[in-house]
Amino acid sequence: MRSDGEDRRRYPRSRRGISVMTDDSGPGVLNHIDNISANGILCHTIKPVPLMTRIGIALELPKPFGNRIDGEGVVVRCVPDEQGDDHFKVAILFTKLDDEAHDAIHRFVEHDLEQSAQDA
Repeated sequence: MRSDGEDRRRYPRSRRGISVMTDDSGPGVLNHIDNISANGILCHTIKPVPLMTRIGIALELPKPFGNRIDGEGVVVRCVPDEQGDDHFKVAILFTKLDDEAHDAIHRFVEHDLEQSAQDA
């Protein structure tokens, strides 16, 4: 971790929560997404999910950024939620996301960050 406060992420991320439409009934049962980038998502689950588990994800970005987005990812981190409510924060790196979905997520994040800056 860098101590100079610089964010090393390749893509910016939106911290606006997004509902998950479905998750292919895989392990963990995704509840909601805390943040999203064109590279992946941070979401909550009700059960821990083992690292490197493949997960199918379907979500819908707010209009006009896209319709239903279907993708696949792999779990790269799973930690207990700080609130201690038996939920887990799960970081999922996208491994399969078509160009149109990638672009829609990127546009959504950029717009959300611009709105946040204007509201501040």
